[in-house]
Amino acid sequence: MNAQPILFNQGNYNPAGVSKVFYAFKEDFASMPVLPDPSAALTFASLVQYDEAVVMAVGKFLHPLYCTLETGQIKSTMVGPRDGKGFENSIEISFPGNEAEFLGFQAASAGRELIFFVIEKNKKVRVLGDLLDPAAPDTGEGDSGKAIADGRKTVLTFKASSCTPAPIYALPLTTLLKPAA
Repeated sequence: MNAQPILFNQGNYNPAGVSKVFYAFKEDFASMPVLPDPSAALTFASLVQYDEAVVMAVGKFLHPLYCTLETGQIKSTMVGPRDGKGFENSIEISFPGNEAEFLGFQAASAGRELIFFVIEKNKKVRVLGDLLDPAAPDTGEGDSGKAIADGRKTVLTFKASSCTPAPIYALPLTTLLKPAA
């Protein structure tokens, strides 16, 4: 791959934050595309962008996972020694209160492998985890708050290791979501 210009168009809409989070357990996926090896890639974008469809197992689909607005975050952190760099990709979500469904999700996901699709406020869809290295729970903390202004919440972080930052899913999510009734 040859060097390529890396530009940012001034005035582009570039808001921070997460709009929506979807997840499914690893076994709910029939197949996922594989990103190319850096030595075989033709463009920088091809290293981190899924242009082929993810396929769910029969009868399976992505599920929404509520996250309080302006509290969710997807992060990619470069880690490792000089000649062995990789990325720790993570998502942090904050759920208000202590609803049984969410606490049950927290308990059930504690030992499970998951894959997340995260819609950022700029409308890009990022993927956390894949079939070879799915996301797993990293930390979780619930807090009742002390005063009314504190709020009550549970914050969960899921992490997946990868050779790239969390990739972009370039296709519409509609085929991965449950059809409207």
